[in-house]
Amino acid sequence: MSLTAHRLPGLVEAEVDGELVALHIENGTCYSFNATAARIWALVDRPKTVTEICAALAAEFDVDERECDTQVRLLLQDLQKDGLVELVEHG
Repeated sequence: MSLTAHRLPGLVEAEVDGELVALHIENGTCYSFNATAARIWALVDRPKTVTEICAALAAEFDVDERECDTQVRLLLQDLQKDGLVELVEHG
């Protein structure tokens, strides 16, 4: 099953010491993204499938394809729970 993700509006972002720090304007929650999470966040500025995200990460990081898929899905689900991304499943 294919999963597409894209960002929702509402975060104010800044880079601090190589990490992305973001504040959710509506709920006041502060987030800190490590380098990998920040890269995923950058990738979903427009709709991307998990496959597309993992292909981009594999080109930049030494990552196992299956592990990448699992970890990206987990991160995206957490971001969805916090109202930061929208996930759409395709057939």
